[in-house]
Amino acid sequence: MRNKCQIAKLITLCLLSIYLLSACSNTEKGEKIEVFVIKTLEHETGDYKKVNSVLNTEESKNYIKFNLVAIEDFYDIDGNYIKTEILHSKYEKSKVTLEQNAEDKKVELQEPSTILISENSVKNFRGLDYMTKEEKEKVKEHVLSFIDMF
Repeated sequence: MRNKCQIAKLITLCLLSIYLLSACSNTEKGEKIEVFVIKTLEHETGDYKKVNSVLNTEESKNYIKFNLVAIEDFYDIDGNYIKTEILHSKYEKSKVTLEQNAEDKKVELQEPSTILISENSVKNFRGLDYMTKEEKEKVKEHVLSFIDMF
């Protein structure tokens, strides 16, 4: 009788493990590296901001995760630098339990920190529509170097 109980538990554990492993194997991952200039929102300081960002996404049938790291340099209407904000946002949601976790961190700096944005991009409020692989790696490395501030 005791052996049957142990075997039943072992079979249940094996089936649960197979289910969890199969859920993990169907994970879709994505990464978006961006460089752009945009008008600020009403509640933000300044007229426009230069942005470098790295967004990583991960999704399976059981969960979804987002991880954003961004550098935002704020400027007034005359192009004078105001401040820099380094943002780190994480979001996770279980599709099984519907539990959500979000975390937002922000550090303020007093020196411009974005890269690869020319004055021409600022005047036309456009970003880099196409970045080379090397430029993307450079932006990614630069943006992620600020993670240690958190």
